Amino acid sequence: MSLRRATILTILAVSTLLPALAVRAQEQAPPHIRRAQMFLVAWGHQKWDELKSVAAVQVTVKVGDKVFELEPAAQKSEVTLVLPFRGLSTIREGETVKGITVAEVGLKVGESETRGPATITLKEQDGEFWVTGVSTGAPQAGEKPPQ
Repeated sequence: MSLRRATILTILAVSTLLPALAVRAQEQAPPHIRRAQMFLVAWGHQKWDELKSVAAVQVTVKVGDKVFELEPAAQKSEVTLVLPFRGLSTIREGETVKGITVAEVGLKVGESETRGPATITLKEQDGEFWVTGVSTGAPQAGEKPPQ
């Protein structure tokens, strides 16, 4: 019986500590990674006020060879972000942060949904990073990839 209690207490302790460690890891992420993550989560949940706080007035979204606009202030988007996303990594030119690569993200245009890698373009202004673009080379569902 005491082994069973010890196992239960261990599971409870681990399940309590893991979320706290995840929050601490997010707080320690560089500011450009935090901004990109805030952008993706806000876009995925269509939280327009949060989106306005991290995105440019107009964000260009490229899906394959098609170009769309995301306008947070107007609460307008022809492209929807499909959660979850994973794998954020910094793109630099020398010491300057230029963007973020996303290992996997889902984008939905109309009824077509694609998943794959993407690039988030950032612009630094007054010490803050702003999302100005999102692009993916993935063809839209139903299209053949270039050969």
